[in-house]
Amino acid sequence: MRTFPRTTVEMADLIGDKLDFCREWGRERLLEWVQWFVDNDRYYAVAKGDELVGVAFVRFVDNEEDCHEHYRDTEGPICYVEMTVCDHPDAIRALYRMIWNHLGKNAEKVAWVRHKYGGRVTLVDMNTAKRRLMRN
Repeated sequence: MRTFPRTTVEMADLIGDKLDFCREWGRERLLEWVQWFVDNDRYYAVAKGDELVGVAFVRFVDNEEDCHEHYRDTEGPICYVEMTVCDHPDAIRALYRMIWNHLGKNAEKVAWVRHKYGGRVTLVDMNTAKRRLMRN
């Protein structure tokens, strides 16, 4: 079995049992998937003290179809939020703020998949998404 950095293992531990598709994967596949985002600098993480409480993975893609293909990052105009998992009420806001402050300047649109709606992709203008998700 391959050895992974502590950061990768901590992220895998946080998300592994919270996402249906990750539960179906073996531990090795989950760790490799997380490591891809670490290697490509496509993750954001929030800690409370020494504990990881939130993580988000993003990819830049060209079109809606690219959102459904793992490991596809074309550096396109759509910031696809692959997943977010949070164990603290303030973590999701902090993650999205990081995404918009860092990546939002380079993306025209933001997308995410609604798994509970049959894997439908939601695709909106970056500024519209920011207004909707960052209010309050």
